[in-house]
Amino acid sequence: MRQNTLVRAALSMAASKKAKQLRNRLAGSAMFLLTVAISTAPAQTFTPLHDFTGGTDGAFPQAALIRDAAGNLFGTTTSGGIGDGTVFKIDSTGKETILFAFDAFVSGINPTSALIQDLAGNLYGIADGGPGGSGVVYKLSQQGQQELLFAFQGGLTNRNPKVPTGGLFMDDSGDIFGTTLFGGPGNCQLGCGTVYRLDQAGKLQVLYQFTGGADGNQPFGPLVHDADGNLYGVAQAGGNLACPEAPRTGCGTIFKLSKNGGFKVLHTFEGGLDGAAPRAGLFRDASGNLYGSTAEGGSTNSGTLFKIATDGTYGILHQFGRKEGIAPNGALISDEAGNLYGTAQLGGAHNLGTVFELSLDGQLKVLHAFRGGFDGATPFAGVIRDAEGHLYGTAVKNSLIQTIQGGSAFRITP
Repeated sequence: MRQNTLVRAALSMAASKKAKQLRNRLAGSAMFLLTVAISTAPAQTFTPLHDFTGGTDGAFPQAALIRDAAGNLFGTTTSGGIGDGTVFKIDSTGKETILFAFDAFVSGINPTSALIQDLAGNLYGIADGGPGGSGVVYKLSQQGQQELLFAFQGGLTNRNPKVPTGGLFMDDSGDIFGTTLFGGPGNCQLGCGTVYRLDQAGKLQVLYQFTGGADGNQPFGPLVHDADGNLYGVAQAGGNLACPEAPRTGCGTIFKLSKNGGFKVLHTFEGGLDGAAPRAGLFRDASGNLYGSTAEGGSTNSGTLFKIATDGTYGILHQFGRKEGIAPNGALISDEAGNLYGTAQLGGAHNLGTVFELSLDGQLKVLHAFRGGFDGATPFAGVIRDAEGHLYGTAVKNSLIQTIQGGSAFRITP
């Protein structure tokens, strides 16, 4: 327990101001299962699916949802349950069921990243805490039975990989890939972060250790891959250590880790109009182009959307105005036509966040501006999309944001 306390204190000191802002615990509200949809734009409706009470049903959903073939939604809350977070299911009728409640020192705490699901329906995720004090990778059966696949070991003096972040990716063989915020021999207080692979036997192999210099520091978003087994990701700091947005710590990088272990920086953020602090995972289209967002930078320092073409060219797709959104932290998705969808944590008409669409011609449309009523407020994660074009997401505040901690899950119908 003492080790866990020391590690958390050190992580709090080591994390950048930007990372701390990302993890702020925000107030929420009471539980409602609403059938009345809130109009957001012509031919679009916003429907709250569940309001979290902050009790046994969970609180603060900070991760994106996933959806199975039957239309069930699965996600996590960073608090609630028995106090340390939950894994939940919302079925097609809107009924919420808690599949698992975390216990900090046994099974983990504060699951902030999206789940993944295998063909058998088992869920996989990451959480802080656990028996090693520095995070876990876990598997959860359909019946809610948790199996710890790996427990990261903490400590202030060792450089073990610690604090898994950003979510997981599973390849066709069942091996799991992810990143840790700290660890490795880099020039950072607790190490500058790692990329790892966890095989089916539970053996963890560190694939890359960040130095905190030109390669990056604190890899944050989930990894994506290509058909050749190359991995792509972002580091929220490092790179140019003299950038104006984050002098001494750096504004972040985009990287590629090849199957044979070769590491390449695809882009170094310079701050300003170029963007800074990429905290969401990348999206890779069928042609191999990469898309992502920065939480800072741009013309109003509200964030940017960017593209890296297959030839390596970096381009800004959009710089946010404050009425469009501030701090796009969630991963982007695309529809069949190539339009991009995402969320901004703040900004919009009520400064409580937005859901947006970016068309192929670069026009951004706010699909919903959160107002802090029945629709909730402050989406930390991105949205997902079904075959009919409905968007699903979460927000960390809901309708009684001043009094009760909670959060909400929602659907936007085109």
